[in-house]
Amino acid sequence: MDSQNSNNRLKQQIQLLRSSNRAAILDTLKELRSEGDVSVLPDLFNLMLLQEDQEILDEIAALLNDLKDKEAAEILAEAIANPEYQEIQTSLVAACWQNGLSYGKHIATFAEVAVSGDYSAAIEAFTVIEETVGELEQEERVQLVRSLKSKLTEVEEQKKPLFVELVKVIESY
Repeated sequence: MDSQNSNNRLKQQIQLLRSSNRAAILDTLKELRSEGDVSVLPDLFNLMLLQEDQEILDEIAALLNDLKDKEAAEILAEAIANPEYQEIQTSLVAACWQNGLSYGKHIATFAEVAVSGDYSAAIEAFTVIEETVGELEQEERVQLVRSLKSKLTEVEEQKKPLFVELVKVIESY
């Protein structure tokens, strides 16, 4: 019965997030921060795409920055790699270094953002990689450096100094 109540509450929360009721959305976001379920994350990402209210966007960002459930790392990394969420990629990547979850398994996703994302997303990806590189085995770091160096020609001129610095940071580990 408890799981049924929990399921019903989750459905109700998702319904409120999809509503146009600003107060209900903000209240639901506050509730999710204290007792949320990671399965609601895709709904939050979609809300970010549709939302223009800065306070709601700030609340979602704060919630993502405070995530502590290890399953959330997987969901965030998948969203970052999903072209559908390109518009909010910078915010999603920023949440990754701020929430402190482990992203070692997803280092290739962040390397791709460093290569092909816009400048602000690349800076956020740099930070995630910098904080994650210690989780990697030596061989994984060597492969990452090799992969990054092979993509140097794909990097926009504006991002090349950042990109070169990223390679140095990984190599110095």
